Order: sequence, then structure tokens, then C-alpha cells
Amino acid sequence: MKKILLSAIAIASLTQVASAADTIGEAFKNGTYSTKARVFYFNRGFDAPSTAENAQALTAGGIMKYETAALNGLKMGLAYYGSHRLGGLYSRDEGKGTSILGRSGEDLAFLGEAYLEYCFCATGLTNTTIKVGRQQLATPLIQNHDLRILPSVYEAAILKNKDIQDTDIELGYVQSYTGFTSKDNAFLDFNSKWGEDGLAYISLKNSSIPNLSLRGQYIQAISDTDKAGATIAVNDYRYVDAKYALPFGKKTYIKAQYGGNAYNVGEDSTMYGAKVGTSMGMFDFALLYDKISDNEFKAVESGPMYSDWQQGYGNYEPSEAFGGQIVAHPMSGMSLKVGYVDVAADDGFARDDFSEMNVDAKYAFTDNSKIRVRYSLKDQTETASREDRDDFRIIYYLNF
Repeated sequence: MKKILLSAIAIASLTQVASAADTIGEAFKNGTYSTKARVFYFNRGFDAPSTAENAQALTAGGIMKYETAALNGLKMGLAYYGSHRLGGLYSRDEGKGTSILGRSGEDLAFLGEAYLEYCFCATGLTNTTIKVGRQQLATPLIQNHDLRILPSVYEAAILKNKDIQDTDIELGYVQSYTGFTSKDNAFLDFNSKWGEDGLAYISLKNSSIPNLSLRGQYIQAISDTDKAGATIAVNDYRYVDAKYALPFGKKTYIKAQYGGNAYNVGEDSTMYGAKVGTSMGMFDFALLYDKISDNEFKAVESGPMYSDWQQGYGNYEPSEAFGGQIVAHPMSGMSLKVGYVDVAADDGFARDDFSEMNVDAKYAFTDNSKIRVRYSLKDQTETASREDRDDFRIIYYLNF
């Protein structure tokens, strides 16, 4: 990644040398600044007889970002990522398990984005861009997973093209990232999972067929071994989903998804699922199903499964899940979602054997200001290796 970044910086320097000083100045003068601020309260409680420690924290932070205007197709972006404990209501030790502070309860503070982005407009390839450096990603299996106060971010090189009508193609190389919700507080290479040379992927979106949208992604570990020479578990990650708008009712649709992994040692995994939904009045309704077979299904960093509302980043045991949700829109700017899912682990597995109820309420005061309240109750079976728990969150968002 360092070689890639140095090459990109060299290209930027050559471009700037070829430009007049006032033109470079305009690129910075006409750049854009943005802040995505948040105040986040999180409380996680474990039910007896669990010995796990409850966790709670109150923090403020978010993302402060500056991006230059394009100069000969080239622009630069920098962003500060932070989450800072508010007051003395809760200790650092209490904050360790919240994922809105670091693993030891420390504040999060790091350079989350630092990239160069180039559009090949001058060459006639107006629909092709390349972005190199620290950045957020938005693919089915590698995404920012914005569940807490900070998203996950990556050190990557990404090439995007939109030349084919109604089709987005993305080629990527990912070397390191900040972990789930950036709680690692630094960019780590995760070579014991991804291999010593990182991951390469292709991701596609297509909407050329009326009422049908398709997405797919394939990720390959470039090396089968980590830096210590040990064989990594997963060789590849694959995923595809489809959504079809049905020609009756209001916002009626059907979705289907398929995914899986090729393992270097052991059986491959398979995941598939379906979801149907419709709307009546101020209510949206949906039913869903997911099934994982043979081996654990692993994503890099995402929550692609219809039945997954909480985890989204870990290993999913062979299991079968049924669920449903109702979303109410009682007034402009307000929504209230209630969902339930029941997950039954296959014989020989016990961790992912639970039921979960989830409530998610949102209200937008203005286009730039909103509040969100979430509650989930996870009830593990007696044989499960995880504990019963309930999560409560209040988040205030302010963007400017």
C-alpha cells in the first residue's frame, strides 16, 4: 500500500508542477469541508447467570473532512475520525465493550481518510475514476458498516467504471482496515485472516432490466498464507443478490441472495436467503429467510444477510433463520421499525442459536439534524455459547 500511495503522490506532484500556482490555489480554495457529528450513548447488559461485564459509554465525535476541488481530474481528501468520552458518568473500563471507544476504553482519534482520486476525464474516459489511500467502501461484502459512532474504513486502491449503461463496475485491492466500527483506532492488515498480500475484488451493480436490480461481488485472497507462513482459513468470498419490484400493491418486492466461501481446509460454505415485502398506508411489511450450510459463512465487513441486524462482521455458523419486520411512518421525518428473527443452529453447532427482537426509531428535526433510538433483546438458547443480552442506544446526528 505504501508503494501505491507513493506512486499516486508522485502523479499528483507532476500534475501540480504542470499547473499554474493560482490554479493549484483555486483547487484548495474551492474545496469542500464537511462535518458529520454525533453524540452516542450505548448500554449493553448481560443477563444472569452470565459473568460477562455490562458495558456503557457516552461519547461525542464523528468525521471532519476536507476535499479539494478537482485539478486536471485529480483531487485529494483528508478526514479526522474521533470518538471522545463525555464527562465522568462512565469509566473507561465500562466503555471497553461498547465499540464506540477503543478496546481498552480509550478515545478514538486518527486520520481516517487520506486519498487521491483521479478522473480519467481528459482521456475521454469520463466514467472512470481511481481512488487510492484511506477511504470508505460500499460493496456488498466490504462496506463501512456504520453501526456505531464511526464507520469502518480501509487502505485500498479502487477503480470504478460506468461506461456500460445502467452498470457500475468496481475493481479493488484492500490491504488493511480499522476493524469493526474503527475501534482498533488504527489501520491493521488482518493478514491472519486475509493473507499476507491482502484482498482483490470485483463488484458489480446492474439495473438494465426494468424493475430488477442486481448486485454481486467476488473477493479473492491474493495469498493463502499469512506473514507467519500459516494457511489462512478462507480462500474467497462470493455474493450476489437481486431485487424485483412486483407489479401489484404498493412498493411490493421480492429479494433473493446467495453467498459462500471457499475454504483452504474444510468444506466450503453456502448461504442463501429470500425476502418479500409490501406497503399499506403508513406501514411497510417484510418477511425473510436465510440458510447457511456446511461451514461458517464469512463476510469481510458487512451485514449482507436479511436476518442479520446486529453482528454483520463475524463468522456465521450453519443455521436456519426466519424473521419479519414492520416499519411505521406516522409522520413526516419519523419512522419506527420493529423486527424479530429466530435463528436455529444446525446439529453440532451452538453459538448462533438465538432469537432477537429489535426496535429502531428515527426522527429528523431538519435535513441536517436527527435522533435515533435503538433497542434489541437477544435471547440465546440454553445450549448456546453466547450470553443473553440487551442493547440500548441513543444517537444524535448533526451534519454541516
